Amino acid sequence: MDLTLNPEQEMLVRSARAFLTRVCPLAHVRDMETDARGFDPTLWQEMARLGWSTMALPSDSGGGGLSFLDVALLSEEMGRVLLPSPFLATTVLALPLVLALGTDTQRQKWLPAMGTGELIATLALVEPGWRDEWGTVAVEVDGGRLSGTKHFVPIAPQADLMLVAVRTQGLGPSLVAVERGAPGVECTRLATLDGSPLYAVRFAETPVEAVGLPGAAEAALARVRQHAAVASLAYIVGAAEHALEMTLEYARTRVQFGRPIGSFQAVAHRCVDMRSDLDALRYLVYQAAWALGMGGDASLEVSAAKAYGNEALRRIFMHAHQVHGAIGFSTECDLQLFTRRAKTAELTWGSASMHRERVAQAMGL
Repeated sequence: MDLTLNPEQEMLVRSARAFLTRVCPLAHVRDMETDARGFDPTLWQEMARLGWSTMALPSDSGGGGLSFLDVALLSEEMGRVLLPSPFLATTVLALPLVLALGTDTQRQKWLPAMGTGELIATLALVEPGWRDEWGTVAVEVDGGRLSGTKHFVPIAPQADLMLVAVRTQGLGPSLVAVERGAPGVECTRLATLDGSPLYAVRFAETPVEAVGLPGAAEAALARVRQHAAVASLAYIVGAAEHALEMTLEYARTRVQFGRPIGSFQAVAHRCVDMRSDLDALRYLVYQAAWALGMGGDASLEVSAAKAYGNEALRRIFMHAHQVHGAIGFSTECDLQLFTRRAKTAELTWGSASMHRERVAQAMGL
């Protein structure tokens, strides 16, 4: 396994960084925290025209045919600028489920529209009482009608297609589709740490369309959970890289006792510790993304990255705030934008202790 970027991946990173730096200044991030939608639909359309929305879709299905490692690289660049977008919900969560479980008719109906950015999709997975996204699905479909509640659903009111994890007639997890405008759907925006548009969605006798066979969604949902964990980590790796750059610049320019504070050993050591944790996390994420892209069992690689990442992110941003001092916690300072998103990433897609247990299981312990 060689995780050195090839020329095509280097070009993807360079072009994505140039584009995102231009279209997503931190002022845009602040604006989207209070925006009713939480993202800019025009910008999403522009991203779709670049091929990002279906970049990992096989070429014979109309996609870019790129690997999941490429998705992680793009997610990292999005994280550098804290881009608010439907990328995770549509490209990482919903699209693979349609590809894995959808009928030919459903694929032909939904996938091309995702590719053009005309269709935004999301996944309704988490239920009340779950400790994390790996809970047991309990909401049931009865006679093609859905009643129940899902929590933490990304961009629910803006989604043209909502895939909902359910149970059918006592079988295992199934997947159903709810299209925009369906009756009996109520969305309530939740207060979130990072300002992201997450919703509680209540269904009341809502008509649904089956996606795949009843009870046949467990493997696909497990795979999508892994993809989401790695993509969200990649996003925060980019955010942490930007936070490190901010911290180094502050250490070079903040003068105390007649010297830049970066010249003091205690401050320099914190910056070095940030660099070490960040580089280790980046290559664990790359390894997990590569393993997922190979199509085999990636449980060990994904959980190793997540277990390390949850704790490494805490250390990285603790050091960043120690170097910045009190100014880092103020809303005027940009560092808090990155810190709040890092904490959100730590709290989603499983705790460090849960993933350590999954690492042990994958190792046969």
